[in-house]
Amino acid sequence: MRRHWGTVLLLAGLGAFAVLVALSGPREIWAAARLLPFWALFLLLGVELLGLTFWAASWWVLLLATGIRAPARTAWAAGLAGYAVSYITPVAYLGGEPVRGWIVVRRTGAPLPTVAGTLVWDRIVAGLVLLGFALFGAGLVLPLLPPHQRPWALGGLSLLGVAVVLGALSFALGWGWLSRLVALFGRRWPRGRTLAQKAGEMETLMADLFRRYPGALLASLLLEFLSFLCHYFRPFFYFGLAHGRWFSLREMGVYFNLNAFLSLFLWLTPAGVGTAEGGRVGILGLLGIAAPAALAFSLTYRFLELVLVGLGLAVMSWYGVGTRVRRGLGFLRGLAELGNLLIYGFLLHPKLLPRYFNLRFRREDPWNYETSPYERRKYALKLAILPRKREGPKPPYRRALDLGCAEGLFTRRLVEEGVAAQAVGVDVSSRALARAREKSVGLPLEYHEMDIAEALPDGTYDLVFCSEVLYYLGYPRLRRLAERLAQKLEPGGHLVLVSAWPAAKVLHRVFLRHPAFRLVAEHVEPHPTRPYAITCLERR
Repeated sequence: MRRHWGTVLLLAGLGAFAVLVALSGPREIWAAARLLPFWALFLLLGVELLGLTFWAASWWVLLLATGIRAPARTAWAAGLAGYAVSYITPVAYLGGEPVRGWIVVRRTGAPLPTVAGTLVWDRIVAGLVLLGFALFGAGLVLPLLPPHQRPWALGGLSLLGVAVVLGALSFALGWGWLSRLVALFGRRWPRGRTLAQKAGEMETLMADLFRRYPGALLASLLLEFLSFLCHYFRPFFYFGLAHGRWFSLREMGVYFNLNAFLSLFLWLTPAGVGTAEGGRVGILGLLGIAAPAALAFSLTYRFLELVLVGLGLAVMSWYGVGTRVRRGLGFLRGLAELGNLLIYGFLLHPKLLPRYFNLRFRREDPWNYETSPYERRKYALKLAILPRKREGPKPPYRRALDLGCAEGLFTRRLVEEGVAAQAVGVDVSSRALARAREKSVGLPLEYHEMDIAEALPDGTYDLVFCSEVLYYLGYPRLRRLAERLAQKLEPGGHLVLVSAWPAAKVLHRVFLRHPAFRLVAEHVEPHPTRPYAITCLERR
């Protein structure tokens, strides 16, 4: 039932999002989004990372004060993982605390009640900072509201303030409200008494922290304030860099307060899909921002937030979770790689790719192709899917083409293991190709430096490999590559595509639908952190 309800909320949010895009105009939104310089994306992402770092540091200070010697990188990684889980839950700011605590307990062996106490204090500190920003901005927001709505806004602000202050006093002075409530409502539950006891231990530790380490709480409060400040300046940086509209302090206060209310109470769908966009369009409309520009702002930050979510899910996978969860995270990671089509196809000029890869190949084998068990298995599966097998001294394929060959490890394997009589490698990195040529002396191999979406080496081939490179082309250039390969591949020859799953469903579709190719075989490798698909096509 819970899963169905989540599906309904997600579909409702997607529907609301589709309506907003249709009413605002996709072209108008895209035109507004392109006003932001490409370099500014990295600046905005840096501010987001800085805010997350301040937030993680505010909790790390509390951990240290209670005697938990967690490394700073562990607290930061736990914060990133907690952010990812909080983001995709229907209520923003909450949901990721168990994940944060689980990672620290797993890495340090600290007592669970102590870690839980620091997490509660962390949320109380965040509530106090949020309350401070809300009180500061109340005088800025209330004049914009109709008179009949002002009492409701004041009432909501008052309730939030009373709840936060009473919660802070209860834990600071040792009133024990939480353990009493657990004991009251858990009387008929077998584990209720145990939970009440654990809650009491946590409250004792929290009161002790308040009495013995007030400086740590003040430091945590300051770091939390800096974290909120990074979010406070979101519209200032975005609209200033994209539109030359630098928001005033009052305008930023209006946006922050109303957006905080939206995130606290109206984050009704998973990841706030639809509700966040609609709310931000309404909030920015009060400040004179047109709907297309407001949606461009929201979608830009949605993209940056999803980058952090992806990093957080990778952290969870790295620290180890259950098999089903790990597979789910791998699936999400594979799906997220579709974003590379946008980055490399629209935002990053193709001429920058050689510079990027030459930078990566400053050291030999930067992706550990030679030693990685993951890559070795992928190589074996790529060869196993081929329809032609070697049955005698003659290789089953005459001439093979390896697109994106890097330092030529797999290209050499094609010749050394007798898969092809000759092989040609193509890559955009001159450094990688120089190493490939050094290691291929005396073998029937040749290498070419070129952009595969613009040109391919001369001649025809009866075997082509295109492994983990389609992301870098962008969707329009995929079509051009499919046309060129249809001309280069001999009738009866085979084309093998490899991409992350399920992104491969989109990346390989261009080739599957091309009239020159037919599907021969496909294998999806269910790797726990990064599943991938191997598709084998035949030239008709």
